[in-house]
Amino acid sequence: MLLPSPSRAALRAARAALVGASCGVLALALPACGKNKKEATTAEASDADKVPGPDPGLCDLIGKRVALFDLNRDGAPDAWKVYTRGEEAETRVEFLSCKQVDFDHDGRKDYVVEFDAKGAKTFERFDFDFDGRFDAAFTFDEQSGMPAKVERDSDFDGRYDLVEAYDERGEIESVERDRNADGNADLWEQYIRGRLVAILYDDDYDEQVDRREEVEYRDDDVWPEDELPGDADADAGDDDDDDDGE
Repeated sequence: MLLPSPSRAALRAARAALVGASCGVLALALPACGKNKKEATTAEASDADKVPGPDPGLCDLIGKRVALFDLNRDGAPDAWKVYTRGEEAETRVEFLSCKQVDFDHDGRKDYVVEFDAKGAKTFERFDFDFDGRFDAAFTFDEQSGMPAKVERDSDFDGRYDLVEAYDERGEIESVERDRNADGNADLWEQYIRGRLVAILYDDDYDEQVDRREEVEYRDDDVWPEDELPGDADADAGDDDDDDDGE
């Protein structure tokens, strides 16, 4: 006995019922079911915007790959590594070019370091008191990898007031200080081979040296023959005497 074939209207009704049931079962897994695609995409993008990312003002992120790390396992990233693509011996390579870390998990970066293609540090910044402002910045020499300049905010007011300069050996050469926080250096320390030899002062803060103090050393202190304290002044004095005799 042959059963009658279902009508087209009956097939359409069954198909509609099946689709409706599927949407009901998969509603949690498929947010687009029951709402349009645009609304679902907007919701997903909004959730992605809430994930903390690296600060583009602290290192170059254009065209770079970023890896996220959750140090305290609270579900939000607090360390970011930025990788740069390049070529070496006709081979494509990728190297770590920047790292940012939020140590106190407040959403602000407390440490930033940049690297060159060889993995050497080029720049480094620290926020020691976690107030959202960097308190020290290190610039490294490209050849030696040693610090070439260090800027410090000694009073934590958001402005660097102390600048240290280093030679290629990593020994300190000079220090500039801003004692009255006007943005200008008013005390200068001079060093030879890491030893302090003189301090210059701008006592009235007019950007002019008002006095100089020499640092005295014992006679048995050993100095390089070509870098004895006061040699520069002595040479200058000899030149003046020669000019007077002509």
